[in-house]
Amino acid sequence: MPLSTALSPRIPRALPALLVALVLCTQAWAQTGGKLRGRVVDTETGEPIASALVRIKGGSAPFPADTLGTFTIELPAGHAEITIQSLGYDTRQWKLEIQAGQDIQKVFGLEFNGEKLPEILVTARAQKLVPRYIDFERRREKGGGAYLRWDEIKAKNFGTIGEAARSIRGVKLACDQQAFECWVYMARNASCRAVWWVDGVEVRSFSESTPIRDVYGLEFYRGASEVPAEFTGSNAACGVIVVWTKSKPYQ
Repeated sequence: MPLSTALSPRIPRALPALLVALVLCTQAWAQTGGKLRGRVVDTETGEPIASALVRIKGGSAPFPADTLGTFTIELPAGHAEITIQSLGYDTRQWKLEIQAGQDIQKVFGLEFNGEKLPEILVTARAQKLVPRYIDFERRREKGGGAYLRWDEIKAKNFGTIGEAARSIRGVKLACDQQAFECWVYMARNASCRAVWWVDGVEVRSFSESTPIRDVYGLEFYRGASEVPAEFTGSNAACGVIVVWTKSKPYQ
């Protein structure tokens, strides 16, 4: 009997058994866990963070994301705790609920801190962000007031905007503890309060405990002679403080 004739009757009988096995395996996976497709990016620039280290609590050894910042992992159904870290970024944790058979796609944003990175890399990243803060950088370069940028704020370990304001010569801070409100006045003109601008909008006061980690830069103008044209107004003579916050569209 030809070899092909002898084997051919077995092929149709073997295929259904193989298909059944594959279906059963797929059903078993769907009942026990889900799949996570992650992408690790910089919260401000959206650029991928290559080789970020991913840890799953209670899971196997940590593993790196690829050169595009992506990773895929199968997780058991239930609660999952994910920790991601990378050189130059703050380590962050996320908690997810995994449903059986679920296919999750999620972006994981890390906040840049520049620690342990060569200065050339920190500077290069800052230059990418300059278009958003171009006017701040221009005024800072020119001088005329007092300035604190995010890297200086971090180096001086300020915890709040209030602490940063107190560090500037000629700037005084007063707070109403009952109203949870603070205002700034300048030593040159203690009779009136300084004007605040936050991301281009004029405001009157701020909370002393306002976190400073989301601030890109601070500008302090202690009198009318220092205030640039874009911030002049009826109260400019009392002084002006300008706050620029970080944009984190990929938070």
